[in-house]
Amino acid sequence: MVNVYNICMKDKTTDKSGNNKLKHPIFTRVVLRIVTIILVFILGCGTFWFASRHFSDFFETKSESKAALIDRQLSLCQELVTSKYRYSDIISLKKTSGFAKSYSIIKYSGIIRVGIADFTEISYQINEVNNSVKIHMPAAEILGNEIVKQEIFDDKQSIFVSITTQEIMDEIDAARQTAVENMIAEGVLKESEEYAKRIIKQFMLGCGFDEVIFI
Repeated sequence: MVNVYNICMKDKTTDKSGNNKLKHPIFTRVVLRIVTIILVFILGCGTFWFASRHFSDFFETKSESKAALIDRQLSLCQELVTSKYRYSDIISLKKTSGFAKSYSIIKYSGIIRVGIADFTEISYQINEVNNSVKIHMPAAEILGNEIVKQEIFDDKQSIFVSITTQEIMDEIDAARQTAVENMIAEGVLKESEEYAKRIIKQFMLGCGFDEVIFI
C-alpha cells in the first residue's frame, strides 16, 4: 500500500516563519488520485466477486428447485391418457355342414386409450440464460383397447356344427385389432402427441419458464 503520509511529508518544506508549505502541490494531488483509483478498483473487484458468487448460487438454487419440481410432478403422473375413442361393430359367424347350419350375430363396443405410457421417460434441459426448457417426449402409443360391452343379436346353433365361445372371442379380437389399425391410419397417434405437448407446455409455463421447446 502506498504511504500517502510519507509522500505528503516529502513534498512539504518549511519557510522562514516555521510554516509548512507544499513543495509540489500538483504532484501530491496526482498521487492522491492514483491511490483513490486503486482503492476504488480493489473495492469494486471485491464487490463484483461477492455479487457474482451469490447471484451464481441464487440462479443455481433456482434451477435446482425447478428441476426438483419437474421431477416430482413427472413421477406422480406415470401415464398420460390424452384421448379415448369409443367404437362399435357387428360381427357375423356362420358355419354349415351339409344341411346343418349355425350362425351368431354379435354386436360389441370397445374403448381405445391413447397417450404417453411412461412420463418418467420425458427428458428436459433447462437454459438459465433465457429461462427456457427443452423437452424430449416419448412417442404416443396405444395404451389399451378393451371390449366393454357385447350382446348377441341373433343366434342359431346346430348340434352337428356349433359355433364355440372361443371362435366368437377370436372373431371379436380380430375386429378389435382392425379398429386400432384404422384409427392409427386416421392419425390418432399424431393428434395424441400434439395434445400431450400442449399439456406439458402449460405445465412448464406454470413452473415459471418463458419458453418451452420440444426436440
